[in-house]
Amino acid sequence: MKKCVFIFLLTFFVFAGCSTKSSYIPTPDAVKIEPGAKFSVGEITDNSGFKFPPGETETVDLKTAMADALRKALLAKGIYEEGQWVVTVQILEYSPGNAFARWLLPGAGATKLKVVAHVLSQDGTRSAQIPVERFIGFGGAYTVGAWKYVFDEVALEMVNVLSSSR
Repeated sequence: MKKCVFIFLLTFFVFAGCSTKSSYIPTPDAVKIEPGAKFSVGEITDNSGFKFPPGETETVDLKTAMADALRKALLAKGIYEEGQWVVTVQILEYSPGNAFARWLLPGAGATKLKVVAHVLSQDGTRSAQIPVERFIGFGGAYTVGAWKYVFDEVALEMVNVLSSSR
């Protein structure tokens, strides 16, 4: 009986502790994104209000990290090109978390990144939005650095949703 409870709890924490939510929401009467379309990275805005504490030695500029990660994901998928479609991103929420705290108590010290991407046509018409939320609330040593690589994971999810929705 104890073994079954342990396995259930372990499974629960593994699946509930790390999650990514995303969707593709087309704008009514928007220009359809055709198969084979290419995308560039537009303006990245930070509305999270997050600031690293003064004197923190390891920090990241949220806007730069998101732009770099999105560009890298688009290039990896072979759909990056300047000028055709533009993906802009609003960073809505960010928390770097703490891997040691996650190891001690799952859910504590969670790393979180919540964004919404907007896909714009060449004339600036919004065609779709892609909200993405990544939550890393479980794990110890293997989640060290999540505060940085969470941008890569969110960008990859955005590009995967964009690629599968055309």
